[in-house]
Amino acid sequence: VVWSYVVGKDLHAEVRRRQLSNEAYPLYADLWPALGSFVGMLVAQLLFRPLFSAVARSMIPKKARWSYAVWGIKVTRCCDSVFKCSYYAAMTIWSFALLRGTSWTPWVLGGNGYTRFCWTDSFPFQAVSPEMRQFYLTAIGYHMSEVAMLLLEVRHPDFWEMLLHHVVSSTCVCFSFVLNYVRLGSLVLMLHGATDVFIYFSKAVVDTSYTRCVAFSYIGLIVAYAWFRIIVFPVYIMRSAWVESVHEAGPQLFGWGYLNFALCVLLLLHMYWFGLIIKIGFHFRRTGQARDLQSNLSATDMADKKSS
Repeated sequence: VVWSYVVGKDLHAEVRRRQLSNEAYPLYADLWPALGSFVGMLVAQLLFRPLFSAVARSMIPKKARWSYAVWGIKVTRCCDSVFKCSYYAAMTIWSFALLRGTSWTPWVLGGNGYTRFCWTDSFPFQAVSPEMRQFYLTAIGYHMSEVAMLLLEVRHPDFWEMLLHHVVSSTCVCFSFVLNYVRLGSLVLMLHGATDVFIYFSKAVVDTSYTRCVAFSYIGLIVAYAWFRIIVFPVYIMRSAWVESVHEAGPQLFGWGYLNFALCVLLLLHMYWFGLIIKIGFHFRRTGQARDLQSNLSATDMADKKSS
């Protein structure tokens, strides 16, 4: 708590200094639309569940080995996954349209620029277009709604790693906005969104009998995850934050330590989840059953049986 207070105080002082020295610098008041996005995303997801639940139940007929508690969780997960897959598909298309012609988007993300330009053009006083600001504030609101949704629900076996991921993601996206790390942050959002499309599509169909969809989603997930999060993220994004930032913007870059710490935490989570994704493939080959090992709903089933 004390450390958070000290960091927050220093952050506020730095942001105020920048705001007073440059009128175009992002203001705290600019975050109000993110609050509207947060409320809208939260309400939309809560309303989507009952609207889509009938379709989800038809996609996932109850199996004899499932308790009703586990079946209900699988149906809810399907509803949430369809919603999130649609969100990330829209955000990925939006981000690609915004970033493909920019100087800081590298070829590995569909551009023709270089990540070192994340730190040029009078950083941290780089101009942010209205479209990029709207995209970023929408992402901030969504990530805040993810934390709220997790806290509102019954805790699943993967609660703590998901809470860590959502908290780090939310703080990173807010932190990057107020310190105007928007160029680097937009690349992070783009590559995560492109992967999340396959993640949530896989979660939506993993419990269905649509074998071809499950196989397609798994292959797409392996390729997208390996490319974007295991290769592009550390080689291009983390290297830019760690090395190019110092070369281009100088060694006294405010928030450099926390930025790189947060990116390292995300990379560790990526490696952990990629291991689970590979394990899913071996599990399917051995048993012939697709299963989301991250959520580990069998643990929920055992807890439900013990309580009853």
